[in-house]
Formats: sequence, structure tokens, C-alpha cells
Amino acid sequence: MFSVVLLSLAALPQVSDLGRAAKADSSMGAIVKAFCLSAFESEMVQSGKTAPDGMANFACGCVADRIGSGSSLETARSDCRQATARRYPI
Repeated sequence: MFSVVLLSLAALPQVSDLGRAAKADSSMGAIVKAFCLSAFESEMVQSGKTAPDGMANFACGCVADRIGSGSSLETARSDCRQATARRYPI
């Protein structure tokens, strides 16, 4: 479900008005980050691990930034998992 929602968000039509487009981009980033944080939390619980402080925000900020820059969800997740694992080896 997480992937479906994020893919739907990434396919939203672009807004022609620059002010509204910037607002839409920041709103979409916030939504992506919120879904990511929820998925991150679930994954940590399922794995029985405790994430270090800042790990969730780093990982989900990365995903939101990458998607906002035009990366696919799969690429963003893969790249950000690797970056997060390097920064927070648990």
C-alpha cells in the first residue's frame, strides 16, 4: 500500500502556477515523509531493532528529497537505504 500511495503522489499533474507548484511540492514531500516515517517505524518494530536518534528523519528526508527531485520510489528507497546504512550502521 505504501508504494501504491507514493507512486500515485508522484504521478500528480504539475501545477502551472509557480507559487502553487512550490506549495504542492512541499506538501507532497511532507506526505511522502509521513508515510515513510510510518513504514520505517513498522520495519524497525518487525526487525526488533531500535533506530538511533535521527535515523528515521535522515532516511525519510532522503526519500522525500529524491522523489521530489524526480527519482522513482524504488530508486529513492534503494539509494536512501544504502545512504542510511552507511551513516547509521545497526
